[in-house]
Amino acid sequence: MASSFNIDAKLDSTLEDLKKHYGASSKAEVLRKAVALLNIVSRYEGADGSVTLRQGDNDTKIVLR
Repeated sequence: MASSFNIDAKLDSTLEDLKKHYGASSKAEVLRKAVALLNIVSRYEGADGSVTLRQGDNDTKIVLR
């Protein structure tokens, strides 16, 4: 099912940057990947809606809600 929606210039630029970074064929592919990732993250978020990203010895807590 095809859908269309309006996005602002900042989001469009972010989608273009991510498209290039991941070698995606379209912005729609970037959005599909983003939704898939958010679906996975939602299974592991804390009671406060946060997730912790770990890079080496550094942890960063991000609140998603």
